[in-house]
Amino acid sequence: MATASALCAPMQLLSLRRAPAKELSPRRAAAVALSGSLIVKRDFLQNGRSHHQFLPLKQRGKLQAAVLPLTPLLDDEEKRKQMSEDYGFKQIGEQLPDNVTLKDVMDTLPKEVFEIDNVKAWGSVLISVTSYAFGIFLISKAPWYLLPLAWAWAGTAVTGFFVIGHDCVHKSFSRNKLVEDIVGTLAFLPLIYPYEPWRFKHDRHHAKTNMLVEDTAWQPVWQKEIESSSLLRKAIIFGYGPIRPWMSIAHWLMWHFDLKKFRPNELPRVKISLACVFAFMAIGWPLIILQTGIAGWFKFWFMPWMVYHFWVHC
Repeated sequence: MATASALCAPMQLLSLRRAPAKELSPRRAAAVALSGSLIVKRDFLQNGRSHHQFLPLKQRGKLQAAVLPLTPLLDDEEKRKQMSEDYGFKQIGEQLPDNVTLKDVMDTLPKEVFEIDNVKAWGSVLISVTSYAFGIFLISKAPWYLLPLAWAWAGTAVTGFFVIGHDCVHKSFSRNKLVEDIVGTLAFLPLIYPYEPWRFKHDRHHAKTNMLVEDTAWQPVWQKEIESSSLLRKAIIFGYGPIRPWMSIAHWLMWHFDLKKFRPNELPRVKISLACVFAFMAIGWPLIILQTGIAGWFKFWFMPWMVYHFWVHC
């Protein structure tokens, strides 16, 4: 279980979400409330402090459930404990004092964590590329019974490519944005990851971190959902355990290749990244197959790629 840090964050009232009550599950209703998409509220004073309370929409055919006032709950340890159990968290912490800001937190970090180190950045590229090349060499020379070790090396090394792309997304690789975009795109190509779609989704993950349903990288299954599910559904959920390290493959397919998941202003960059990925597949894969056959594609690309997904989702 996770700590509900997002529940302690200030709620922003964004827009009115209309949905028939029968179509809005308790899980979705909680997510809607936690993501700040209900505009109906009232202000009241308690212990000399101003609080917001979300109220039910009375109109027919709209959301019929009220969300409990958040701030008073956070001030009561017993209620926080009960709320954490209801939502499936390990704990819900106390609310930060009003005088503590994000800048205060950032000021506690050493100055060097905000500085870009070009030597370290390009050194990581050199290490990842040479390690991956060595892994491919091991695969080419290893007897069949040592191939799992060679795959483990190559897959772990190529995971470094993902780390480099991740740093480019966070603008911590280079001071030059164009360099970051080029390096990030190239680093993601062997992984068949489109750079810009992943960047947009990753930005939303950080904007909605730990928010139920809204977080693109965190989709927990509620205990109540398991208990109310059919036997087949429970078997599927529990079956996630053994295959969990490779579930990032499903996430990769679902979130990064569907144009409908992106805003109109994001689509031009998304399409360029997708074109790069498809070009890599159209050129790189046939070259591998031409030189080594289908078995070589499986041995040199697919198995290290599977190891990468094992690490990225562990």
